[in-house]
Amino acid sequence: MLNDFIDWAKSVVATPCRELITVRLTVGSNSENPSARLDVDTPFSVARITYWDSNDFEAEVIDLDSEKQIYSQYGKFGPEAQLSTQFQPFFDVL
Repeated sequence: MLNDFIDWAKSVVATPCRELITVRLTVGSNSENPSARLDVDTPFSVARITYWDSNDFEAEVIDLDSEKQIYSQYGKFGPEAQLSTQFQPFFDVL
């Protein structure tokens, strides 16, 4: 499923964003539990989704002014999960 996340994240990176929003995908080096992360920087927040080959994920958004976490989700994907649906609340916060 990590490859599914990477493919989905590539489509997010390729989607045009509003001005001053940066979206990056980083694929981790080989390890026992490889991972990839999607970073989103806006003028008001920094955000990251990290996804591991074990199907665990962590998503968080931090407000730049207050330096407080304004969104946090941890979980594990099941085979029926849809990435775009699962992470929609993350993007809604941004």
